[in-house]
Amino acid sequence: MNALLPAFVDRLLDQGRDPGEIPQLPASSATGWLGLLAARILSVPDTGTRQPADAFLAHSYVHLPFPAPGGRAIYLRLASHSAMEPWPVLTTSVVLTVAGTVTLEMYEEAADSRAGRTQYARSFGPEQVFAVHPGTHCSTQSSPDGVQVLATASTSPRLGTSLTGDEYAAAAQRARWVLDGLAHGAPAGDHR
Repeated sequence: MNALLPAFVDRLLDQGRDPGEIPQLPASSATGWLGLLAARILSVPDTGTRQPADAFLAHSYVHLPFPAPGGRAIYLRLASHSAMEPWPVLTTSVVLTVAGTVTLEMYEEAADSRAGRTQYARSFGPEQVFAVHPGTHCSTQSSPDGVQVLATASTSPRLGTSLTGDEYAAAAQRARWVLDGLAHGAPAGDHR
């Protein structure tokens, strides 16, 4: 995708919906990326200086955007509150868990979501990744300390509310604090 994300993210974003198209990723390419990713995000020149209108709140996450090439989108997502919320997946998306945990629940039909009938559920911790396709019926819940990077195959209409300047500043400060600890070798979840 670019120098910001690990190379395997492109392969996940380019996969089709057919199970035979799921790329086989060697463990060596899909591990060991967390500290380097944190350092790369911290080195983006306008980290923390983007206008609050670029950031938004949607489905329990604050989304802080990063520059991305080729019509794709990259966001740093921080938990705004810990509740299972529907996630309208509009484009193929990859979630890289940076800190905390994120629980993913998937449903066969939209009605199953409302009835709480999950078909699949899993929690992801730091340095774990998952991908979802457009139209997937799912919900996510992050731990209060949850931070993820969300990469999408294409930009899509923003579904959410803009942040105020103070909300943006607080989210950017929290993100820098977590990422700085990871970039300097602190284990995920230990950012004192």
